[in-house]
Parts: sequence; structure tokens; C-alpha cells
Amino acid sequence: MERAVMFAERSWWWLGIVCIAALAMSLAPVSRLAINPVNVTIEGDLVTMHRLFPGDTFGLQRPLISYVESVKGLSAGWNDGHACQDAAGPFRYSSKETTGDWRIHWAADCIADPRGFVWEACWRWHLGAFKFGAVCKEHIVLRTAYEVME
Repeated sequence: MERAVMFAERSWWWLGIVCIAALAMSLAPVSRLAINPVNVTIEGDLVTMHRLFPGDTFGLQRPLISYVESVKGLSAGWNDGHACQDAAGPFRYSSKETTGDWRIHWAADCIADPRGFVWEACWRWHLGAFKFGAVCKEHIVLRTAYEVME
């Protein structure tokens, strides 16, 4: 009986360590091990991003990844203060290219802000039912022709 109690006490300790490790990995940007967004440029509604997939170095299959992409105008109250958002996944990137481009026409209301907008995308690596902590990239687009009048 005494051995069973000792085993149970040790098991709970290890279970606690595993739970804390899982929590840390779901919060920390561990997804950078699967996808690493390096540089982004935005012209109009065309986003061009250079990204690295660290597993490509070892010839590994691209991992399952989901994303959330957000665009918010810089003017206070633009689009009634609502951000435009798109999300998808999990899926595997099929292109072997490290530079990808896509249009964010779905965010037309937010992009139309005369001051500019903030674009942000966050990616999460999926391993079975577990999602690792997100890695994010942000880019601010300022309109040069806009003058601030106070």
C-alpha cells in the first residue's frame, strides 16, 4: 500500500510538470520552429512576405499551420473602430517558395483609412490536437499624402 501511495505522489508531480510544459509551449512563440516570417511589404492590397520554414533545411514535410490576419485603420474610430479579420487552417503550405504574396481585398474597409493601417498576422503550428504558441508579424502602412490638421 505504501508503495502505491509513493507511486501516486510521484505520478502527480510528473503530471504537473507535463501540464506546465504544455502551457508554456502553447503560450510561447514556439510556432517559429515551423514558420518564421522574416519580412513583409504591402502595396495597396497586395501583401508580399518572405518567410522561412526551418524544417525545409532537413527535408521535413511542411507542418500544419493556421493563421489569423488582421487589419485596423490608424484613424480613431475608422470603420467604427472595428478591425477587419481573416482566419484559416490548419493546412500545409504547398508552394516550395519562401516568398508568398496574396491580396487582402477582404479588408478594403480598413485599408481605405486615409492615415494608413496596421496589418498583423499570427501563425500557429498544429501537432495533432495541440496548438503551439503563435508567432506574429506586424507591418504599419502610413499614407504619405496625409497631413495631420489639428
